[in-house]
Amino acid sequence: MDAVAKNSHNYGMSLPTAVLRLSTDVLADINDDERLAFAYAHGPALSGFGEEAELVCVWEIDAVPADASTEAVHLTVERFQAHLDALGRGEGWRFPTDEALHVIARFAEGTLLADDSELGSRARAEVTEFPQALADASRETVAAEVESLAKRLGDATDPWELAETLTEGLHRAYVALFAAGGYFFPGREHRAAFVERFLLGEEVPEAEAAVWAAAEAPLPERAERLPVAWRNLARTVLDNC
Repeated sequence: MDAVAKNSHNYGMSLPTAVLRLSTDVLADINDDERLAFAYAHGPALSGFGEEAELVCVWEIDAVPADASTEAVHLTVERFQAHLDALGRGEGWRFPTDEALHVIARFAEGTLLADDSELGSRARAEVTEFPQALADASRETVAAEVESLAKRLGDATDPWELAETLTEGLHRAYVALFAAGGYFFPGREHRAAFVERFLLGEEVPEAEAAVWAAAEAPLPERAERLPVAWRNLARTVLDNC
């Protein structure tokens, strides 16, 4: 099966050099293993924001082989499917460290390189039907926490607490924004470029920039400006949802 030809991101296009290297130098040594369910590549080289790519191998066994290549990331089918199911239930997305969103967003943006089991193609078909539960949960969460986050940001005096609150709040806001457009938030890197690509509202990165500018203001100015900037960002995101 020509898995690459099935991928809409790369239809009719040659693969980037970094992905070709992974396919020929790394995957070639793994692909004959019958335990391999599917493999895919993701990263800046495929998104158009850089030259790097990463190979992910998904194994149809209970545990990743002990001798699995260190040049790839490895998951079991069970773990991959658990992440997919969690997002389908509207879970596994609330924090930047949540693995479910991290894994599935990169799979959705990546390209299949091997798929003899056809499990990868089935998963690809599944991610094209964006989970409404995730869109609903993320939008409702952003709306529900506008005032509580504004208060926390206004009251914060510890820089670490301030950074954590901002990072988590911004993450959830962007998850909601992307979900409203039918996309899995791919993470903080290149978020403005992804927002522009997916036509999600150019005013959102501007509202985020205003939040960071307010966060950098000295106290007591920060305590006044930051809650206002946060409310504006949340309102902007919700207006685009």
